[in-house]
Amino acid sequence: GYEFMKPRSCGCKCIFCFIDQLPKGLRRSLYQKDEDYRFSYIFGNYVTLANIKEKDIKRIINYKLTPLYVSVHATDEKIRQLMLGRKKLVPIMELLKRLSLEGIKFQCQIVLCPGINDGQVLKKSIEDLSELYPSVETIAIVPVGLTKHRKGLYPLKVFTQKEAQDVFQIVKSFQKVFLKKFNHPFVYLSDEFYLLLDRKVPSKNFYRDFPQFENGVGIVRRFIDNAERLLKKDLKKISSSKKICVVTGMISYKVVKPYIDRLAEKIGIEITLLPVKNNLFGDTVTVTGLVSGRDILEALKGKSFDKIFVPDVMLRERRDCFLDDLTVKEIEKISGSEIIPFAPTLLNLYNMIRKNI
Repeated sequence: GYEFMKPRSCGCKCIFCFIDQLPKGLRRSLYQKDEDYRFSYIFGNYVTLANIKEKDIKRIINYKLTPLYVSVHATDEKIRQLMLGRKKLVPIMELLKRLSLEGIKFQCQIVLCPGINDGQVLKKSIEDLSELYPSVETIAIVPVGLTKHRKGLYPLKVFTQKEAQDVFQIVKSFQKVFLKKFNHPFVYLSDEFYLLLDRKVPSKNFYRDFPQFENGVGIVRRFIDNAERLLKKDLKKISSSKKICVVTGMISYKVVKPYIDRLAEKIGIEITLLPVKNNLFGDTVTVTGLVSGRDILEALKGKSFDKIFVPDVMLRERRDCFLDDLTVKEIEKISGSEIIPFAPTLLNLYNMIRKNI
């Protein structure tokens, strides 16, 4: 037999918790705060290990549950206590060292909050974690995500250009050291930093096997490489006068637009790339995966299309329901357009256009 695994609840009160910033009225499952090392091992969910017990540690060691995905945030314990909203914590470096001696590997992340765990705190965290390489395989540096629904929560702000540039320089200097020491960059910035600073993302070789891809590290590079390979091919012309739209988040518009234009020219049809402003969460949330159905409808006001291609990362479990519970069929009924989900690469978009036009 087997046991149904219900994820354990998180015992933290993180000052940056995205769930605490959700508006009311969304589906109940979105408000569940889970923190379970088993789901970290099985699904790659990030956990703080703040609620771990001795029996859990022994179980991880006994069953060799590796790798684990760990949200460290800071190795300075006072800063970590502040960020996790808990005074009593097992020191993270002691725990990681103990597990590493038993052969457990880690992918780590640091959610970076300006003025709290950046600067010298960030440097210390990277230095401390690098001492556990190769048990700590990589670190991802991710900027804090803030919605407009923060009334009564800890005062945080998004990164300015200057602050993001300072983080970029810190990480870049460490990468140079680690490339010589480990033959590996070890610490990676999420794509958002490169887009915010309008900097070219590194090459595919820099990201190696993309271990932090689901954390937003290397997604832009993979999209660009996929697009370039496709556009080098002789693509079949598509004869159609139908009006086609592709929706995207605000942050990815500048990267995606040139490739959409080149594809449209190459196959002989007109494609409109429509950036969608996030009214549900606010202007500071710009990623494609957090676009809601109502925001798509708002962006479509005054516009008319025959086919609207939607990245499937906007849909619940890649199916037919958006974050705000509007369904694909409901969007179709209101907009009068056919909605066609696609996996967000240029090749997949091209194949879906050929199939549906």
